Formats: sequence, structure tokens, C-alpha cells
Amino acid sequence: MNGPIFFIAIIVILVAFPAFVGWKFKQKSDQFVRMASTIVAGQVILTPGIIWLAYSEDRNFGDNPLKAVIIYAAMGLMISIMTFVIMEIRKTSQDK
Repeated sequence: MNGPIFFIAIIVILVAFPAFVGWKFKQKSDQFVRMASTIVAGQVILTPGIIWLAYSEDRNFGDNPLKAVIIYAAMGLMISIMTFVIMEIRKTSQDK
């Protein structure tokens, strides 16, 4: 049971840290720019890594590697959006 939990924790770290950095770099910009940079930065490491793993010779993603890539990209997108929401809430609470 520790294997899947560890794997999910690694994915969260690989997405949340770059998303946080993307939000920090565009902190003074408009909200749309902050959100876009958070989402793009969150996808920078995870999606190419999963594509590489899914289409490699020793894949364990089943018969359809494209389905695995889409699932992991969607998971990365959700983690990026959650990171954005958390950072925006912290920003508005500090502004008050």
C-alpha cells in the first residue's frame, strides 16, 4: 500500500513546486496571467515525463498509453489549479 501513496506524493511534489514557482514569478500580474503561469509550470515536468514513460519499451501503463498520458495530465492540471487557489486565498488573506 505504501507504493501508490509514495507515487502520488511524488506526482504532487513534481507538479505543486513548479506551479508554486510559476505563481510566484507572476505574482504582480493579473489573475489570468497568474493562473496560466501556474498551470503551465505545473505541467512542465509531469506531462513530458509521463509521455516518455508511457511510450517507452518497458511500459506498465496497459494497452493504451495515450489514455495514461491524458489521465496523468488531468491529474497534474487539477493539482496546478488547487495550488493556484491556495496561493490566491493566501494572497487575499494577507492583503486584508
